[in-house]
Amino acid sequence: MGINFHITSVREGTIFNVMQFLSLEKVTGILSVSFGRNIPEVAIYFVSGKAATAEFGAMVGDNVLDVLLCQEYSIKEVNFAPGRITRINDKALIVRASSLSGSLLQASKDVDKCQSRPFIFGLLPLFFPDSGRAEVLLQVMHDFPKARDFLASVPASETDKKAPLSQCVLIHRALMRNVINYQTPLVPLKALRPLLDAVQPLSEKEAENLRGYMRSLLPHPKATHMPIDRFYAFASAVESIAHRRSPELGEQIRRIIYRTIQTTTKLTESSNVPS
Repeated sequence: MGINFHITSVREGTIFNVMQFLSLEKVTGILSVSFGRNIPEVAIYFVSGKAATAEFGAMVGDNVLDVLLCQEYSIKEVNFAPGRITRINDKALIVRASSLSGSLLQASKDVDKCQSRPFIFGLLPLFFPDSGRAEVLLQVMHDFPKARDFLASVPASETDKKAPLSQCVLIHRALMRNVINYQTPLVPLKALRPLLDAVQPLSEKEAENLRGYMRSLLPHPKATHMPIDRFYAFASAVESIAHRRSPELGEQIRRIIYRTIQTTTKLTESSNVPS
């Protein structure tokens, strides 16, 4: 019997560690990575410990590694099933480096230097006004040829953000021009500042708890926005701290929360994003 495993608790570094382990064990089989929500899985084919190919719909090869490391916080499950690989897709070859470690290291560098990443959220639906459809961003990436011509029609600008993947450049550009929008209202993290300022000074334990809670609510560590429901969850935690100090401070925090949600909702409606 070969190695067979199923991971349901994915953290930063999980993909790197799993792939290194499979390489060291010289396995042959398929590593499947699931994002859930009916999104097709990523498939990475190992042959005698070598990660030979990677496929995620229209995305293949080294680009798939970029997506996995960028959106690792969106991963729900990781599975490996041993078995003989009967077919290799030459278009999906991982060719970036001579070793798996080199490929993963280069993908990690790509993610670190990507200027588009702060506004690329894999599990949030994107709304396309031209067709009236909404699809999760990772599904758009998987089926990118369907959206390529529409997104490529958005004129380039000096304000465009660079990214290792052309798909992310086009998606980010379209988002910044409101040609497409996230279907879920997003709150910029800078909107949290008035809340946090109002409850200063925080105790060491309060500050530590809020930092940890914030990290758990973000789509990924470099995100500049969070979905409005997650903002409300974080704001409620701040409101609880305020209420313990005084009813007046709790009421002040409640007013700040209300104004922030009201402003976010108006901005969303002005972008023609359906609720």
